[in-house]
Amino acid sequence: MIYLKDFRQGRLLYEALDSDVRLGILEELLENKELNLAYFAKRFDVSNGAITAHVKKLHAAGLIEISTSSGIRGTQKICSLAADKIVIDFLSRPHEEGRVESASIDVGQYADYEAHPTCGIATREHIVGRFDDPACFSYPERFRAGILWMAYGYVEYFVPNYVAEGAELAELQISLEIASEAPGYVAYYPSDISFSLNGRLLGVYQSKGEYNDRTGTVSPSWWYGNLGQYGKKVMIAVNEHGSFFGGAKVSEVRLSDLKIVAGEQIRFRIAVPEDAVHRGGFTLFGKGFGDYDDGIACKFIFK
Repeated sequence: MIYLKDFRQGRLLYEALDSDVRLGILEELLENKELNLAYFAKRFDVSNGAITAHVKKLHAAGLIEISTSSGIRGTQKICSLAADKIVIDFLSRPHEEGRVESASIDVGQYADYEAHPTCGIATREHIVGRFDDPACFSYPERFRAGILWMAYGYVEYFVPNYVAEGAELAELQISLEIASEAPGYVAYYPSDISFSLNGRLLGVYQSKGEYNDRTGTVSPSWWYGNLGQYGKKVMIAVNEHGSFFGGAKVSEVRLSDLKIVAGEQIRFRIAVPEDAVHRGGFTLFGKGFGDYDDGIACKFIFK
């Protein structure tokens, strides 16, 4: 779902929808699920270059996903829908930001963990320890890690606490790049990944799979091609209205429920429980891996 908290945020979306060809592409994908660019060029009687431009606009607006597939006719770009609905909240008003504090946590700086194979951890230079050995998550070198993965379990971090006495927090935001963790590589491998703050479950994000159709934008050249290459950016926000993933409300858990006070720890947990309906693990991308070259980004917005 695409959720616009402010209708002014939708300029790319409005432009992408302002075309009969692009609307036709969306209709075809709604009916056929996945199609290649050559199909669209023939269907709408336009050049490959024109179709590529149309598809880029739809992708930039978050309406479609693009992957690559190898077959007897070579490598093809495959398109699929990225959203099942669009919501524009005309009644909401973006709050005026007061003081803002930001920090980035490296993925290896967890304070607690439980990892189950397939699992591992790596720095930009090499694998830490051995593949599928949970003990490697305790090695000191893990503080330099740029990626970690596990079939199920959790990692828990201490979020820097910027709340001072007398300050009133309006919103806490956490963003990260994440995907599923399949044995080997499986493009469709759903995983129910839960996010919690101070022991309160904010919601469950379902990752579609482990992305391996191309190399990660910032991943090192030695990174193994049969492992996860990049993830999806997930934005988590908690305010007085509830908890949101990517702008869509996922629970009624509010800031006041998290009991965030000055001088006390804020714990953030990423987990796939052993009894999850879709136990597809997770791969967490940090600095030097994936597409975004960042750790777990935290943002405190005060009133």
